[in-house]
Amino acid sequence: RTADDFCPHCNFLDGHMTCGMRVDYLMKVYGSTEEEARAGANVTPPACRLPESKVWLNTYAERDEPAVHLHIGPHKTGTTALQAFIYDTLHANETLFLEDNIRVPKYEELPGTFAKEGVGLNLAHCCIIGYKGEGGGQMNCPMCSRMRDEFPLFMIDAWQKGQDVLIAAEDFDRKEIDFDRLEYFLRPYSRIKVYATYRRLHEWLPSWYNQIVAHYTTSIYSQGREHYPSFVEWFGAEWERFRDNHAISLLKRYEDLPFVESVDIVNMHSFETLRGTIENFFCAELKARAVCQALMDGAGPSKTNQGKDHELERVVIAAALAGKLKTDISKPLYLNRIAGSLGAKIKVMLSSSSLPSSSSPLPTICVDKNMTDEILRLEAKYERLHFREWHEGQGGEESLRRAFQKAVRRKFCVYDVEKILDEGLLDDVWPLIDNHFGGA
Repeated sequence: RTADDFCPHCNFLDGHMTCGMRVDYLMKVYGSTEEEARAGANVTPPACRLPESKVWLNTYAERDEPAVHLHIGPHKTGTTALQAFIYDTLHANETLFLEDNIRVPKYEELPGTFAKEGVGLNLAHCCIIGYKGEGGGQMNCPMCSRMRDEFPLFMIDAWQKGQDVLIAAEDFDRKEIDFDRLEYFLRPYSRIKVYATYRRLHEWLPSWYNQIVAHYTTSIYSQGREHYPSFVEWFGAEWERFRDNHAISLLKRYEDLPFVESVDIVNMHSFETLRGTIENFFCAELKARAVCQALMDGAGPSKTNQGKDHELERVVIAAALAGKLKTDISKPLYLNRIAGSLGAKIKVMLSSSSLPSSSSPLPTICVDKNMTDEILRLEAKYERLHFREWHEGQGGEESLRRAFQKAVRRKFCVYDVEKILDEGLLDDVWPLIDNHFGGA
């Protein structure tokens, strides 16, 4: 195991020590070499509490063996709504999932930083290499200590009762997941079924960008503490990283794991609403009759994570930082209203010009055409390979191209804020906004 990894349930542990800490201790106290210390640290899986065999555990015929259903997202594909539905249902009727022989871990069974619909994130974040530091997670090794005690007990109890286990968390899409650790936590189950959701790159990438900048708009960007990147700037810096974390890349990553039995990818564009994807998951994928009936009877998620476009807010913040706008933008409500006012005035500018309705009366910058061509090529490839029947039923590549070009015009082009401010293209507008909102 790696130096930063904990030794799950090893018999020398106090619940907080990592393998590296144990090795360092042996070297310091006994003067051992690192090789001797690692050999003496007894940090290999046989030293752990779970038995080396399943002799004392129930055994099942292959057709009866329970499975783990692991929904891995990725982000921005409706996973928040799915998680909300799961835990809304669990809290409203604790026995409903059990009617379908499905067990969902409660917070006390999978404890950590995340509660409510985010319980599954505790498992994902305790499987991140490096934990809270360089791994980018929100839980460190000691924070995972309680989960390391409680969750294996939950898994053994579910196994003994022959129950399937359902866990959903979008952070299983992280490249930093330690799959050896994940496999350990899912013991004694050997049937691991993974599910992911496909969303077209031209919708998924702008949605990701909007979620990221939303966290920093008023707390960071509006105060000038960091540069507010446009979508074009963000795309240029992050394209390859996010491409490699898209659902199709996750499909390959999890298919290559020897402990995973199957990976199913669902096309969210096959359904008109997020609710449709949830119904498909329980009714078609899991064949959970009781939960499916609850959905048919009107049950649904209390929460979604649908974002909004922040481009006008970016323009407003730039104008305020440049001293052209005096109104206070430090509060989200104010910023949102001012952005709406600016949008209305830009529409008036467009209606009074000779430009077509699909154009902008202000200068824009767009993602390089070579890059958008690459995205379109990948989408066509993905859909021919994984969703051919649906793809052809929608009109094939010609239909995809039309949808893509429409999205590119709206989402892959941004206002050239620097040029707008330098040339004073909205200098007549800012005083009107100040007068309206009392900032003059």
